[in-house]
Amino acid sequence: MEIAVITGCTRGIGYAIACRLSERYKIVGCATNPDNIQRVRERHAGWDIQLHDLRHKEEAYRFAAYIQHTYGKLSILVNNAGLFRPGNLFQEPDEVYEEMLGVHLSAAYYLTKGVLPLFIAQNRGLIVNISSIAALGAYPGGGSYAVAKAGLLAFSRNLRFQLKQYGIAVSALLVGATWTDSWRGSPYPPERFIPPEAVAEIVWTLAHLPSTAVVEELILRPMQGDI
Repeated sequence: MEIAVITGCTRGIGYAIACRLSERYKIVGCATNPDNIQRVRERHAGWDIQLHDLRHKEEAYRFAAYIQHTYGKLSILVNNAGLFRPGNLFQEPDEVYEEMLGVHLSAAYYLTKGVLPLFIAQNRGLIVNISSIAALGAYPGGGSYAVAKAGLLAFSRNLRFQLKQYGIAVSALLVGATWTDSWRGSPYPPERFIPPEAVAEIVWTLAHLPSTAVVEELILRPMQGDI
């Protein structure tokens, strides 16, 4: 069976992607909340979910080594792990900046670097980076979250340029407001948001394009526009 690695796969967008890809792929994932991991393990006995905080280089490389030694191959990597902290750049605590860069950019950088030998040896594969429309422009409260997501987009663009010679596709999804736990309790109805299953369907489609084609970047917004 082919292997799909998804970070932050115990809830929200990551969980929806894992559910969709599990129809064809062995799901290997990681998360930072032990309770969420246990819940998903009980619901999906065939999934391999590990406890790692990928913000920390040693944790990311440890998870990458586990993937290499346990499975020895990899078809899809989805860098999805994310966290939103609203703020303004010159007022938010330094810790918010460090956390946002760590969760959204450093985690993707280290894990991707750690598993690249598998992709390169195969001369094929797909890397999907879940960025945000926040990467495209400033907005109130964007702060370091927007900076981190813009960094992830730049990371995707550079990966795409450097990995095309190995037949490895790299796609960035720039996603708008999606109905996940982050928005529960908001004054907006669920239909005002993107369902996470829609993001999962796009990832499925990316994974099944002909090997001669790649979607480099794709913007997905709620039908009625941004919130």
